[in-house]
This record gives sequence, structure tokens and C-alpha cells, in this order.
Amino acid sequence: MNCEKITSGLNFLVSDKRITVVYGALKRLHVSYYSTCYDDLFQEGCLAFGEAFAAYPGCPQLDDHFMAYAYQRIYWRLLDILQQSNQHTQQVALSDADQDPVELVVDPRPACEEQHLINADYFTTLAAHCSFNQRRYLNAKLNRQWSDKEIADHYKVSPSAVHQWKTGLIAKARRLSYNGNEFEVRK
Repeated sequence: MNCEKITSGLNFLVSDKRITVVYGALKRLHVSYYSTCYDDLFQEGCLAFGEAFAAYPGCPQLDDHFMAYAYQRIYWRLLDILQQSNQHTQQVALSDADQDPVELVVDPRPACEEQHLINADYFTTLAAHCSFNQRRYLNAKLNRQWSDKEIADHYKVSPSAVHQWKTGLIAKARRLSYNGNEFEVRK
């Protein structure tokens, strides 16, 4: 691609609040500003915008559809980066008092190994404070990405029971606060 066109695209990006298109793609991918890889992904999004500007047929400055096109290109590029970095999903084995194992896949969204390990530690600690049914709910959401209805059907319980599992899990997650390298349980 032509470097001059990419440079023009980057100049076009920083003018007139167009940079929000990169922020929007990051938000859609649930990449937190506090993530250690946020800055790297932001830069990749800016470069993707420049490449979209260079590859766009016609004049991007005058076309109303260019921003939607650029947003989609940024989203796909960042999604590819996140998927490539998450091929090494760590599994944590959990069990309850009856020694009935429940496997938990750590949140696949973090782009950095450091954030991945922090999430693994968090989910392991959270699961240790949960009941067996709350761990099953957590497992079904993270591992299988089931809806609440699918969870109810699979475990042959009512949707209100699944809602209670979810509510209890959320309450325990809120009480469990991460402070530096250790967790505290608030009362």
C-alpha cells in the first residue's frame, strides 16, 4: 500500500474527533482501558484505520459510508489479534465438597498473558467462594457461553433457579475485591 495514503488516513483519523471510531471498536471488544495491552491494541486500531483509508475505493473524505467501513475493518483487525493471542486458554479445574469436578476456562478476551493470569487467579478465587451451582453457572457461561435458558435446560432446573445462581455469583464477585496481588473478601 501507498505510505502517503496511510499517512493521510492517519491525519484524517486525528482530525474532527474521528478517533472515536477506534475507541468504539475497542469498547465493542470489551477491551478495558486498564488492560495492559490497551495501548498496543489502540495503535493497531489506528493503523487499521490508515490502511482502510488507503484501500477505500474513491475519496474517503467525501463518502459518508467510509466511517462504517473503517470501523468494521478496525473491529476485524483487533478481533484477529485478540483471537491469535488467546489460543493458549488456560483451564482451571475446580471441584466442590463432593469432589465433582467442574472445569473453568478463563476469560478468553484478555490480549496479554499477564491479564490472562490475573483473570485466572480471580476466577479461581471467585469459584472457591461460590456454591456448587454457582460454579456450574460460571463454568457454563465461560466454557460453553450458554444462555441462561440453555443452562436451565441442560441442568434440568427452572430459569428462576438459574437466575438465583447468577444473582448469588454476582453478589460474591462484588464482595470479592482485588487489591494489588491479593484478594480481600468484604463483608
